[in-house]
This record gives sequence, C-alpha cells and structure tokens, in this order.
Amino acid sequence: MSPARTTAHIIDTHHHVGELALGMGEEGASAEGTSIRPVEVHTAMLDHFGLAAACVIPGFQYDRSDGIANTRALNDGIAAYRDSLPSRFPVALGTIEPLHREALCRAEITRLVDEVQIDGLAWHTRYQGVALSDRRMHVLIDLATERGLPCYLHLFSESGLEAPWSLLDLATAHPDATLVALDGFSGATQIRYLFDIAERCPNVLFDTAICFPLLRPLDEFVARFGSERLLFGTDSYAQPLLYNTPSVLHELQASDMPQDDLENIMWRNFLRVFPQATARLDFTDQPS
Repeated sequence: MSPARTTAHIIDTHHHVGELALGMGEEGASAEGTSIRPVEVHTAMLDHFGLAAACVIPGFQYDRSDGIANTRALNDGIAAYRDSLPSRFPVALGTIEPLHREALCRAEITRLVDEVQIDGLAWHTRYQGVALSDRRMHVLIDLATERGLPCYLHLFSESGLEAPWSLLDLATAHPDATLVALDGFSGATQIRYLFDIAERCPNVLFDTAICFPLLRPLDEFVARFGSERLLFGTDSYAQPLLYNTPSVLHELQASDMPQDDLENIMWRNFLRVFPQATARLDFTDQPS
C-alpha cells in the first residue's frame, strides 16, 4: 500500500453553487447574525480540503416557473461567481433547459458564448424533465459543440433518466463533442458499463465524484484506458457541506498509480479541457 501522496495542484471539476434545493447561493446570515457571502464559504471549504480551485456548476433544483428568465439569471449568476474570484473558481458552467423551445436554447447559447463567456454547459437531466438521450438533448449537444463548449452530463446510478446506455447513445451520435460524465462511478454495476463506454467512445471523459471504491475502479480505469480521461471531482456543495472529507481524494492519493497519472487526474486534464483557465489561476506550471 502506497502512502498518501501530494500533487502540484488539485482542481475540483464538479462543484455546485447553491444549496441542494436551490439553484444559486444567496447572501445569508451565520448563527451570530453576521453576513455570509457564499464565495467565502466555498473558499473556506476548498482550503479545508486542500483544493486549489474548483469548476462551479449551478444547482439544478432551481425555480423554473418564470421559464427562460430564471435560466438566464442562473447562468448570469454562475458566471458572476467565477468572475468574483477567478483564481479559485476559474471555470463556470451554465445550463440550457431541454424543455425550452429550440429557438430559445439557441439564443441562450449564443448569449452565453458571446456576452457571458461561459466555459461550458452542464445538465442534470433527472431534474430537468428528460432522459439523457432525449431527442432534445441531441439538439443541445450539437448546439454546444458548434460553439466549442464542453458538455458535462450527470450519470447518477440511482436514476433511470441518467442511465449509461443514454450516455452511449449521445456519445456515439456526437463523436466530435467533448462529453464529461459526472458521478459515473457511483455504483458497482454501473462502473462496468462505464468501462464499456470508455472503450467505445474516446470523446467521453469521466469525473471521480461519488466513486464506489470497492476493487479500486479508478486504478483499473487508468490501467486500461490511461489517466488522460479522468478528472478529479467531488460533487460538492458548500451549503450544506456534504462531506467531512471527500473520500475519493484520499483513495487517489493512496493509489499505486504513477505520479504523472495522478497529476493528470488532479489538475492537468482539467486545464486541457479548459485551457483558458490557465490565465485565471496563479499556477506557474502548465500541462504539457
């Protein structure tokens, strides 16, 4: 068994902003009644876990009663969150609602790229009313790929709306898209399906969030497919704090994989997906 190791940096590719039942964090008050800014809560969490930075993703249980107006506000909020402290939150992902009309979706993606400078798009389709392979998701993947945006897709093992076969359907239909599967390692059986997708679909990357650790699946993934397709992620919320400590971090640090593979997973692959983040970070080194 290897002792726990460190890496040059650790970037969390899967960090939600807002409370679980809400979309974006609001100004709140501590038990003592003093004002709390969410960004301060989040930076304290990063420091506590030893993380250099995080990619911020909105929560998906937000109020959709005002239609596109609320989605635009959510996207503006996540971009503003990034811009408030880009050295810690260098990348922001927005979302597009699959149930909105295609013309609205196209207009919002155009606005996000041209005005907001969004870094990518994310979906959690079990909260957004469709299956991951719904025909409307195919349209959105095409629109995102046309504008050069990576697509983050939740694949939580307890949801039939986010089943592995639906990711396979998207990935094979859109070979030019950059797809990042989130939460994919969250179930023992699902992990075996993920390995099949990894073998068949080179355009799919995977994050490490909620990894079911029995039999060391991340070590097996690296041995079979290399480390260049894994991104460190925790699926964290700072409010409420979901973990006393992100166990996948310690699982990776105690692994037997070569140090270069560990560096790839912890930060280099993230900067390969989002090269624009390098200028926002305080890092002097860059992935080769």
